[in-house]
Amino acid sequence: MLVEIQALRAVAVLLVVVYHLWPSVLPGGYVGVDVFFAISGFLITSHLLKEVDRDRTLSLAGFWARRARRLLPASLTTLIFCAVATIAFVPEVHWQAFLADIRSSTLYVQNWHLAQTSVDYLASSDAPSPVQHFWSLSAEEQFYIAWPILILLATALGGRGGIRVGDAAPRHLRIAGVLGAVTAGSLVASILLTSSDPAQAYFITPTRAWEFGAGGLLALAGTTGRGMVVLRALLAWAGLAAIAAAALLYDDGTAFPGYTALLPVLGGLAVIQAGAPRFALSPLAGYRLRVVQFLGDVSYSLYLWHWPLLILAPYVLSRHTTDPIRGGIFAVSILAAWASKVLIEDPVRRSTVLTRGRPVLTFALVVASTAAVVAVAEAGTHHVTQKLRAAEASTAKTVKEHPRCFGAASHDPNHRCVNPALRHTVVPSPLEARNEDNPACTRKTKVSSVSVCEFGVPPSEARRTFALIGDSHATHWRAGLEHVAADEKWHGLSITRTGCPYSRAVYVLPEPTRSRCIQWNREVPGMLAKHPEVDTVFVSNITGGKVEVPRGKTSAQAKLDGYRAGWAAFPKTVKHVIVLRDTPKVHTDTLDCVDAAHTAGEAAGTACSVLRRTAIDDDPAARVARQIGPPRAQVVDMSNYLCGVRRCDVVIGGVLVYKDVHHLTREFSTTLGPYLERKITHLVSAWR
Repeated sequence: MLVEIQALRAVAVLLVVVYHLWPSVLPGGYVGVDVFFAISGFLITSHLLKEVDRDRTLSLAGFWARRARRLLPASLTTLIFCAVATIAFVPEVHWQAFLADIRSSTLYVQNWHLAQTSVDYLASSDAPSPVQHFWSLSAEEQFYIAWPILILLATALGGRGGIRVGDAAPRHLRIAGVLGAVTAGSLVASILLTSSDPAQAYFITPTRAWEFGAGGLLALAGTTGRGMVVLRALLAWAGLAAIAAAALLYDDGTAFPGYTALLPVLGGLAVIQAGAPRFALSPLAGYRLRVVQFLGDVSYSLYLWHWPLLILAPYVLSRHTTDPIRGGIFAVSILAAWASKVLIEDPVRRSTVLTRGRPVLTFALVVASTAAVVAVAEAGTHHVTQKLRAAEASTAKTVKEHPRCFGAASHDPNHRCVNPALRHTVVPSPLEARNEDNPACTRKTKVSSVSVCEFGVPPSEARRTFALIGDSHATHWRAGLEHVAADEKWHGLSITRTGCPYSRAVYVLPEPTRSRCIQWNREVPGMLAKHPEVDTVFVSNITGGKVEVPRGKTSAQAKLDGYRAGWAAFPKTVKHVIVLRDTPKVHTDTLDCVDAAHTAGEAAGTACSVLRRTAIDDDPAARVARQIGPPRAQVVDMSNYLCGVRRCDVVIGGVLVYKDVHHLTREFSTTLGPYLERKITHLVSAWR
């Protein structure tokens, strides 16, 4: 392998690994993946062109078999390791998500799976799976399938009697035309989709194909490593500088890939084009360092292993990953990469049985190995499904019995209630909670971006009609408000949108969520105007989040102004705004803690509790409501039912409070109903 290619691989993998282990050090280190894509496009196109020029034809089966022997042994080994480690060390609450990702990665469709769920696996509040980094390998495998077919079709355009053709130059021009058109189209698609839906654009193959294509077009140009040595040295340094600039200046807020990916891709191509210039001030001496060549040689395996080790380490060690632990992960990743290269990749790739045999033998082994990994994942999923069904039956039985001091009743300040029999009860189980649906609601209408569903008593029986408005934090109050509505003979309209607080402040959200949220906020008052029977609105939104701050304002002022303006836009028929103060937040590993404590026979509620001062955020909506005052705006604060003076329990009265980091379970929200009603009726009586 060319010395500059190995060095470029070393740079690319170090960028990615450092970014994953220490994101603040290289906030744009994810661009290493783009460099890898450019390298792959260059190398694969070079190999395919040599075969076409030599044989005047192309064996798709032979090419795919060689790629399978090169890539799949290490990747399938990593995947089976992740599947077994998930079952052995990871709490069952994560099995379904982790094993689903393993299946998608094994079938090389992980990038489409993540695009569908729009996962930012460094920022998501959900635990990232150990194989989410396989999205890039999935895109690469899809490239390996499509690219040779395109080259084959291009060679056939001017040939007679099939795909055999004559001179290389016309053939290369035809190939360049086809590949150039695909590359240009992909780049345009990447730019457009990155501006409208960056989460989709980041993962899917059509918006990434141009990065491979750019490398392929450089291979077609056939001028690599030529030119004046001084200019080549400058070009090499310029390419490395471009990659470094992207790694240092980009971050998770950069619109990517789109046109911003041009910087690392063109930087990588510049390094390839420059070759290894023998010049005193060229980077050749750095390229030749043994450690650089070694890292380039094991770069593929290092990419495979570092992320699973990082994600699985906290489960194996039962502690968070500190910097020393991350340093150890880095060292172990290199060791695992070397062992994978020497013991797995090279023996399979060089096997005379496979290399001299027909491709069908390689494909048969691929199918068998892939089936084995999928079978392990399916077995784990089946186990979780069975356990989930048993837990659901147990929860239904407990809820039906409604034992004394169940749920929020144990925190009723007006009636101290303790039931020792519930000390070790946890319903729903963390596994159930992660799969829990929202409270029932009958869909009624949808106008443009605003959907409305109904709950409570039928309109014909209602004494009052109210609306519940906000993001998913409004939705989790619906079970409690259902109790209020039933007792008070109220009819409720649920007007909510996940991830979209009701406020005229513009929240910093990825597109297309941002634009859709702005539209939804504008249209909600119009929906209320269509329901003049609504005289009371309950609002609840997640606290936190960034907003776009107008000049001369602070972020806090922008949020306060956003709520005032949002409520002012309500029609005059809305007389009262009641803010349901936002609920406390727990840690990303809280459900893991509950699962472990419950399994160990400990009291999970106290064992996994969190400090009140860190769990409860300032709620700007509640602050605005207190400033406006009754009867127009008031606050219902249920924090004391979720927290004591110093700590917030995560299991209260035998009921699991949270389904994730900050959403209430349906069961606990239901037990809050009577006490929510107590506070609401007190407010309503003052209106009269």
